[in-house]
Amino acid sequence: MHIDKSKAIALALRFFEQQNSDVSLKDAIMENNVWIVTISLGMMNPKTRQVRIDANSGEFLTMPNY
Repeated sequence: MHIDKSKAIALALRFFEQQNSDVSLKDAIMENNVWIVTISLGMMNPKTRQVRIDANSGEFLTMPNY
C-alpha cells in the first residue's frame, strides 16, 4: 500500500478532528518516504501540530503533544 498526499492529509485531519473542532491543513510534504503533515488547531489562539506518516504503510511515526 502506498499513501499519497491526499490520503496522508485525510489521515492527519481525521486524527486531530477526534479531539478538536477547528482543524485546518497548513502543509504536507514528503521527506525520505515519510509524509510530514502540519495542522493548525483553533481559531482564537491557533496552535500548530505535526505528524509523520509512513508513505508505505500509512502508520503514524510520531504523535503530537497536546
